[in-house]
Amino acid sequence: MEIYQMIVALHVIATILGTGGATIAEFQINRAIKDKRVSDDERALMHVNYGMIRVGMALMIISIVAMFWYHLGQGNQFILTSEKLWIKELMFVAIILNAVALHKRWVPLWLGASISFTSWWGATLLGMAGRLPYDFTTYLIGYVVAIFVVSYLLHLVRRFSRAR
Repeated sequence: MEIYQMIVALHVIATILGTGGATIAEFQINRAIKDKRVSDDERALMHVNYGMIRVGMALMIISIVAMFWYHLGQGNQFILTSEKLWIKELMFVAIILNAVALHKRWVPLWLGASISFTSWWGATLLGMAGRLPYDFTTYLIGYVVAIFVVSYLLHLVRRFSRAR
């Protein structure tokens, strides 16, 4: 297997762990807060899932650095000028800062969950998309709007699950 294929495979594995973990985390949070009490079993499952997300984050850092190293070594400057790549990197920085902020309880759960979910899924969907004709400002506005739309949708899901 060629080095670049290994880097891409690592990036895909990191994406699967992070995006899958963020999705599962939402299900776990909704289930855990339904009865307004987090049991020891629920807490243990969440701990395993958050560990999986952290592994995804670590692998993502490695794969991003490796991609930059590879492309710059090949003389491919697009990696420095691609606005789509820069918004994806911003989303990943948001994932890391959000994880710290959630851990320190600096942000409310509703906002932190929305940032995590939107960032992982946003970066994943952008990674699956081909070339897009948008500039960084358009991506950024769409990202911020998406965080609050997802926040509202997660609020509705939590409200619906409590009513059941």
